[in-house]
Amino acid sequence: MGESVFRRQKGDGFARVGQPHLEPEQAEVYSKALRILNDTGIPYILAGAFALHTYTGLWRDTKDLDVFIKPSDLEKALRELAKAGFKVEIPEDHWLAKAWSEPYFVDLIFSMANGAIQFDDDWLKSERTAEIEGVHAPLIGLEQLIASKAFVAARDRFDGGDIAHVIRSVRGKVDWKRVGRILGPHRKILLWHFLFFDFVYPGHPDYLPQDLIQQMFEGIRRDWADPQAQSSECRGMLVDPFSFSADIRDWGYTDPRELRAYYKHGEPENGE
Repeated sequence: MGESVFRRQKGDGFARVGQPHLEPEQAEVYSKALRILNDTGIPYILAGAFALHTYTGLWRDTKDLDVFIKPSDLEKALRELAKAGFKVEIPEDHWLAKAWSEPYFVDLIFSMANGAIQFDDDWLKSERTAEIEGVHAPLIGLEQLIASKAFVAARDRFDGGDIAHVIRSVRGKVDWKRVGRILGPHRKILLWHFLFFDFVYPGHPDYLPQDLIQQMFEGIRRDWADPQAQSSECRGMLVDPFSFSADIRDWGYTDPRELRAYYKHGEPENGE
């Protein structure tokens, strides 16, 4: 695959109410990639801008298509996309691959960047579909969408606004127990998003799971009172490794991430 050609290319980043708009060439690239995945039978779910639009009605210009797949299916997906003329690469071998048809590309996401969530069959369950140029694709579930955005709070990107918009748009009708199961030991981060939502939308406290929030606060109080619960971890690494690198390098905190290389790859050449 040669030297990485990864370049983040997006529109202005502002989401507005409206229908998805794609340039003709862009729509052709996306629908071609989805058709390949459908034809191969590889389990996947569509996320990104199309998922946000489905749940909120907001559309944000994008030059990439986000697809979540299992690590075990990545090699086959890249091979088939390469055969169809896409330029494929794996810029981050523990979570992200790309299939290019310049200037557009498909992000094949096979783990969270921080290693906190693994994609399995349950994660890929879908009850809704999206359509791009006549090609139907399984859409990420509401709870998976929230969980996938919960950790995105770095210096250059914050998805808390997306989560707040989702909660508002579905009027709080979320299976929060399922979101908590997905987040596992890191479910406490939901409390941050609940408080952020309450700050942003003070008129919608009824959209929040108030009993769950109270339970979470009580759990935190118990942790504070238990010396055995103290930890040397810096969980800031789960949201922004750039900002919190000094904590690990200089202050002696431990890094809670598990950045194993889930996919050991060869390099299939385009068109073969």
